[in-house]
Amino acid sequence: VLLALEDENGHTGLGEAAPLAGFTPETVDDAEAALHRWASDDSNGDLPDGSPTARAAVDSALLDLAARVAGTSVHRLLAPDSPDRVAVAALATGATPDDVAASAAEAAASGHVAIKVKVGVGGIDADLDRVAAVRERVGTDVRIRLDANGAWSASEALRGLERLAVYDPEFVEEPVAGLEALAALRLASPVPIAVDESAGSPEEVARAVSLGAADVVVLKPSALGGPSASAELAARARNAGLDVVVTSLLEGSVGIRAAAHLASAIGALDPLPGLATASLLDEDIAAPCRPIDGMLYLGTDGVGPATD
Repeated sequence: VLLALEDENGHTGLGEAAPLAGFTPETVDDAEAALHRWASDDSNGDLPDGSPTARAAVDSALLDLAARVAGTSVHRLLAPDSPDRVAVAALATGATPDDVAASAAEAAASGHVAIKVKVGVGGIDADLDRVAAVRERVGTDVRIRLDANGAWSASEALRGLERLAVYDPEFVEEPVAGLEALAALRLASPVPIAVDESAGSPEEVARAVSLGAADVVVLKPSALGGPSASAELAARARNAGLDVVVTSLLEGSVGIRAAAHLASAIGALDPLPGLATASLLDEDIAAPCRPIDGMLYLGTDGVGPATD
């Protein structure tokens, strides 16, 4: 759902609500209804209740509008010295280890210096073959991060990570499901642990931090109520000694740009954000926000290009 807010002088701010089945608690219809309620005459002007993605759309649109009125970019509005480009991690895809390795090699050749590889698919031996093939193709100068999407049991995760550690993964996202299980695994894991799906709400992110469930917190602004709420969660995680990775929710390029501006503004640049996702979309609601030489260029006006 695309939200456009226009002021009396003709400035327009854009936001996007993009619920993802299985990750966010609401549907597209829920988000759209929440936005209509918010925009109604009897709305009190606060961010929409009950729909994190609708809140994210409003928050992003208000920031975009404020930046355009000020004649600057969103990231410079929030942090005047923040960089105007953000290096992003790529996702290697494919049906076989050779296919995944070829995808990773293509990403590396196009300038990406960090690449995500899916694991937890087809058994530990298959995971090892996939990661080994990628490491062989991209060499040691490219970072590899793993994502199991909670597919392993605790014992599988520990055995698998002990074997995968030889390939020097930067971290592994969601090796097991659930914050308590992640906290227990983290005590023995040879690979840093990142929390993602198990911390899909602000409350769960806060709980992940308090439990010591991860070394890295993955923040999806679209699922967490927008850039402003995500910036607060990032500060809390960092205060507890955790790294922060800003990623997309497979939203369109309005949402991707908002996340990229957030990453720049709060300095969440290492580990690299996971925002090279526009190419995964069959259709986009805006001019596609795709990396050039492994980087997203943020522009100088609001969040960047408007819809076509």
